Amino acid sequence: MIKSHPLNRIILLLTFGVFFATSCEEPVDLDIAIQEPQVVVTSNFAPGEPFKVTVTKSRNVLSSEADEFVNNAVVRIFSSQGKELDKLALNNFHTPFYESKRITPESGKAYRLQVDVPGKEMIVAEDIVPLPVALTAIEMDTIEIFGAAAEQLYKVSIDVHFTDPIGAQDYYHLSLFNHMEDSGEEGTPMDGFNGSSTGRTGAQILTPLMPLESDKSNPPVIFHFEDGGVLFTDEDFDGQKATLTFYSLLSFKNEAHQGKVVGELRTVSKDYYLYHTSLSRQIANKDRPFVEPISVYSNIENGLGIFSGYAVYRDSVSITASF
Repeated sequence: MIKSHPLNRIILLLTFGVFFATSCEEPVDLDIAIQEPQVVVTSNFAPGEPFKVTVTKSRNVLSSEADEFVNNAVVRIFSSQGKELDKLALNNFHTPFYESKRITPESGKAYRLQVDVPGKEMIVAEDIVPLPVALTAIEMDTIEIFGAAAEQLYKVSIDVHFTDPIGAQDYYHLSLFNHMEDSGEEGTPMDGFNGSSTGRTGAQILTPLMPLESDKSNPPVIFHFEDGGVLFTDEDFDGQKATLTFYSLLSFKNEAHQGKVVGELRTVSKDYYLYHTSLSRQIANKDRPFVEPISVYSNIENGLGIFSGYAVYRDSVSITASF
């Protein structure tokens, strides 16, 4: 056996060390394609409100820059038969958007969006406004009371009742709000309410009920990223009377405070449902690096985003703090 001299081994190790140190300093070129920004169109529309369309350019996922709004687009709304209904005007405020001045959406009708941005292919999308589904009742019971009398916290159960139309699959977005107000003189009814809901003058605060817990007997739901409401389908109760139960916390600072739990049931299009469920899942997983990324649904041709319709029915149940 031939043995190497210890000095030779040291020289050999030093040689390899210099080689690796030099290699680590060499810049590495990563072959990452930089995609050209795409046009992003966002519009959720409902009866009684004008069409509002936001047009921006997509950003790199690692970018911290603010959204780049497109202020030179031509935005038009057409009927399902191709008749032009309105050319939307630009409201160039802090957050620019395009708004219809002559028309508002109607339930049961389909609409087509056309966006022309200089230098880009024509952007088109279409969707329908579903028919509204009425809330037949909202019921609330107190389960438990926490805290001192000056500021008690109530754990409540809320039952929401409605009848699902029989036939094609329906999609829903249900939100629950706490509408608090200081007692005062009688005022006008709350804007946009269906059913018997009255209001009072004075300070009024409308906030989503959070945290909101879905009962195990409910159909599978996806919690909405923005208002804490839930998205679901009628797959488990098509054509039947439905009751969904939720749990939340309510607080009262003094006995003069009164209010309502407001229920808003949106009957939404399939595109609305797919977009908002995928976006909600993506946002819920943003801090979980080892979870498979979720692609956000889009129904925009030659761009990204959403153009989707929904119908709204609101009702409420009165709540009063009792000490």
